[in-house]
Amino acid sequence: MGANRRIFNPGTLAGVFEEQSQHTPDDPALIFEGRTWTYAEMEERSNRAAMAFLALGLKPGDRVAWLARNVATFWHALFGAAKMGVVLTPINWRLAPAEVAGILKDAQSKLFVAEKMFLDPLKEVDGYEAPQTMILEDGGDACFDNFIDRHDAVKPDHVPGPSDPVVQLYTSGTTGLPKGVVLTNRAYHAVGEAGLKADIINPQSDCEHVLHALPHFHIAGVNFGVMGWARSMPVIQHRQFDPLEIIKTAQGDVTLNAFLVPAMVMMILEGAKAANMSLEKFASISYGAAPMPEPLLDAAMRAMPKARFTQFYGMTETTGGVTVLQHEDHAAGKPQRVSAGKSLPDSVVKVVDPETGADVPVGETGEIIVKADWVMQGYWNKPDATSSAVREGWYWSGDAGKMDGNGFLYIVDRIKDMIISGGENIYPAEIENALASHPAVLECAIIGMPDPKWGELPKAFVACRAGHKVSAEDLLAHLKPLVAGFKLPRHIEFMDFLPRNPSGKILKTELRKR
Repeated sequence: MGANRRIFNPGTLAGVFEEQSQHTPDDPALIFEGRTWTYAEMEERSNRAAMAFLALGLKPGDRVAWLARNVATFWHALFGAAKMGVVLTPINWRLAPAEVAGILKDAQSKLFVAEKMFLDPLKEVDGYEAPQTMILEDGGDACFDNFIDRHDAVKPDHVPGPSDPVVQLYTSGTTGLPKGVVLTNRAYHAVGEAGLKADIINPQSDCEHVLHALPHFHIAGVNFGVMGWARSMPVIQHRQFDPLEIIKTAQGDVTLNAFLVPAMVMMILEGAKAANMSLEKFASISYGAAPMPEPLLDAAMRAMPKARFTQFYGMTETTGGVTVLQHEDHAAGKPQRVSAGKSLPDSVVKVVDPETGADVPVGETGEIIVKADWVMQGYWNKPDATSSAVREGWYWSGDAGKMDGNGFLYIVDRIKDMIISGGENIYPAEIENALASHPAVLECAIIGMPDPKWGELPKAFVACRAGHKVSAEDLLAHLKPLVAGFKLPRHIEFMDFLPRNPSGKILKTELRKR
């Protein structure tokens, strides 16, 4: 590890830049599209953002919705909001406008900050009522960036506490309705402490930088920047994932510490091979959101021979990871290299019978449940959903897994039928509800079909109403305004009827066999 790196874990999210600006004010913190901010400058602009929120009338507990690609101002807004108890709510910009509008309504946002390119489509959504809105990067009087800069860099009077919510990230449920996952300072401090104890993502040299290309609306997109700064690594922020741009970054003078999903790794490997460029500057590759197939893992370890590989398994509701597979466990020939690793310090991960809650024997499949101080505070304004997911301190993941005799967790399937495509979570019920609204559709079901590049892609099975005929093209045209493009079925198969069990539930296991 680099001898001059300061590694710490602040008690609150706001403390990251407050501490670093006191110890290493002139060190580079954030690099974005040709500009570098020092820790002192990050702290100063976060204070300006806090004053800007105050001037707009925001109070502790208010939500600020955020719809943008990865711009530098996100971090100033996040830490400025955390300083005064305001909750930043990043929204997936890949969602359809109707989905975005639904989240804005659910979050009850007092302020909406967005890139202009995402605002015009919202005007076409029936019933859309815009909250107070400001535009990023440009927009004249409504420009949020200029508004921040007009305020003094004064630390707000609010004293952040452990129970203060700091981010609210939206994740869809099996009902297809989005739920806001509320995460607090306490959760971030606890998961940060576990990360330090597990000795993860620590820099190996003094020139190591974080390469950040994960979207800010994902839990890892928030966490990875915070973890980098808590380990005194400058963060190179990419506006969005672009394999060629990442490969170009890897040709520079610094070594890179990156968090990627397996589909990203594959595209980087393919791009580097096509361009005949080296990936040897990668010092650390963390990955999660989907399993890494062994052939891809082998190829990545060959192309990045100096990198330490670390896998995380977790979810938004657990503020990120609950298990970690360390680099040493990735070695060829070790059976655990296809596992999700062992539970992080200060957490308990069990596999239980989903009906009774009783522990299942070693090697048998059950539902994965988690107890840790970094489990979410709850789902925003959804007490029933919260009490269903968190019972007596245990978070019930809905994932099926098994544990071996050495404590390694293996993910077997997803009890809730979620599809993971390129690191994006896709919930079948959401697409099924939209598909069923077509007048020709009698019944439908969505499953994940294997794909060598994306891991899984959605496939639809459709039975039509008597006397109705419809083409796959017609159904896709119907879906496009209703769901995001990455959720669209890549194949639609028509059937006379869908298989059901005696209680009438569609048998997706039978559909998967097809």
